[in-house]
Amino acid sequence: MMAYFVALASAFLVLSAGTALRPGRRGLSAALAYPVGWAAGELAGQGISLELLLLGILWWWGWPTTHWLSALVFGLAGVVLLENFALIVIPFLSRSVVRRAMSQSPDRPLTIERPRDDVFGRWWRTALQIPLHPRSMQLHKNIVYGPLERHRLDVWRFSTTPANAPVIYYVHGGAWTFGDKREQGRPMLHEFVCRGWIVVAINYRLAPRFPWPAQIEDVTRALGWIKTNIATYGGDPDRIVVAGGSAGGHLASLLALSTNDSTWRPEEMSGLTDWSVRGVLSFYGVLEMSGDEAQWHGLGRAIRRLLTQRVVQLPYEGNEHTYVALSPYERIRPDSPPFFVVQGTNDTLVEVNVARAFVTKFRAVAFAPLYYVELPFTQHAFDLTASPRTSATTRAAVAFAESVTRPRPPLTAALIANYQVPPTQLQVERDGQWIDVLAEASGFGSFFVVTSDNPYSQVLALSDNETRRRDLRIFLVARHIEYLEARGRDLRGEWPDEIGVALLNVTRESARALALAWQQFAFYEVSNDRVVVRESASDLVLS
Repeated sequence: MMAYFVALASAFLVLSAGTALRPGRRGLSAALAYPVGWAAGELAGQGISLELLLLGILWWWGWPTTHWLSALVFGLAGVVLLENFALIVIPFLSRSVVRRAMSQSPDRPLTIERPRDDVFGRWWRTALQIPLHPRSMQLHKNIVYGPLERHRLDVWRFSTTPANAPVIYYVHGGAWTFGDKREQGRPMLHEFVCRGWIVVAINYRLAPRFPWPAQIEDVTRALGWIKTNIATYGGDPDRIVVAGGSAGGHLASLLALSTNDSTWRPEEMSGLTDWSVRGVLSFYGVLEMSGDEAQWHGLGRAIRRLLTQRVVQLPYEGNEHTYVALSPYERIRPDSPPFFVVQGTNDTLVEVNVARAFVTKFRAVAFAPLYYVELPFTQHAFDLTASPRTSATTRAAVAFAESVTRPRPPLTAALIANYQVPPTQLQVERDGQWIDVLAEASGFGSFFVVTSDNPYSQVLALSDNETRRRDLRIFLVARHIEYLEARGRDLRGEWPDEIGVALLNVTRESARALALAWQQFAFYEVSNDRVVVRESASDLVLS
């Protein structure tokens, strides 16, 4: 009898590991693909241990004398061990996948650190796969950010966290219907807080009790609270990266792509003018919300059913505009903030092509960089455990977040004065000659001048500026944007010449987005009779 039990248990382990490696997409296999495949894929070491334990018990109990039964047990055990060994190797191979995705990104490649450079994710924590929190971390629990019961957030920091620290604002997932701020993203968030960041994790109202747009209203309200209050906890309200997984990835992305839309802002926060974030970390986020099968490849019906019956609670037909409005894919603009997107190819809840379509459109429309990591043989919510794969994506997330949250010096009156023309002399190159921009405007009409040199007026080495100039021109050629060479000169000799581009036949929105993407305080609008300096962040005229 014991031999039959071991054979059945081994057969289940075979099917579980097989589901993790190749999940089903239809019928019962699709329903079991996530719960069974996730457990097998993330707990492969435990799967091997369980199989060895079963064999040990059978050996102690008495090995079967029947030849076919003995061979069956041996065969199933061998398959279990092979499958789970593959599932152990895959997360380690993911390290090279992540490094390559970041270093070969077409958008300003980034080099990520090695496992030995993790501050909190040591090898033994990875081996345990349990996201234990740092012992000396300070956790400020259940801070009120609004009038309702679910309007609660936690702030994580250390007593040694430096002043004006960058902030990770984390939104939990759970299909907009369940979940809690204490449950998700912990391995990554622990690493961030150990690196001197402040983490803010929130609860928000859940459907179906609170239909859409309660969720995005709460996420927006919490951002307003962070902007207003995080300095009290040592955070910098100008250096916020919003993050989330699954439904949280959707809400984080939608929030970041809607900073110019006041629809979901609380009335009592009308005095807050800066709703921007520096970047977005989207882990297996739901980035398309209409269930378009061109992206969902068979899973669109399920997401639409969830939204129409439990979340939005409106039929899709006749309310298409509502579903378009809540879809991050539909809100990509030239001035969208930088994105870091992670998606697994074996995800049976969010189809990988949803991420691919979002990445393709973002790179075609937005001017900010986007980094995309596509993980082979990886299921939804892989980052709940502290696996080698999670530590790899965490290092990439850290590299991205650090790249987009470098401190910005203040835009002083002296800087504003230096931007003006004069004292700056603004020229464009025409037939090998440098010509005053106003003379050129008489032939071309209005245009805009942007530089990539010296981000936020911090003087770089010539070689660094030359690299940025090259990358800017590659970007413009790829987007088919017509330009002339331009330069700004301080005739007093107090500032080095800056080489830029004169953008022809583009909108002011696009010029501003380009200046933001290349970390410039300002850009120039040139018309027939004057040169106007505009602030990149606000589009206001600087004078």
